[in-house]
Amino acid sequence: MKKLLLSVALLGFSTISMAADLSESCKTYFDKLDSFMKAIPKQQSDMIKQSVELAKQQISSLSADNQVPACRQGMDFLQQAEANLFKK
Repeated sequence: MKKLLLSVALLGFSTISMAADLSESCKTYFDKLDSFMKAIPKQQSDMIKQSVELAKQQISSLSADNQVPACRQGMDFLQQAEANLFKK
């Protein structure tokens, strides 16, 4: 269920227009997302890896103005996923 939440959140991004540069907020989000992927069990990361890569491509193709809210939303979902997966 938790891995499904992250997959659905990542797939929720859509492409609007092309952008050459990645915003700072998206660079931070991608770094945290990569760290998250390394922290979860390999079986789970393998199952959502394709969705994560697709989401990164879609976000990267957005204009700078659209990247910021998309990455902010992704960061919110990532924080929720981390809170749910790494509860003590």
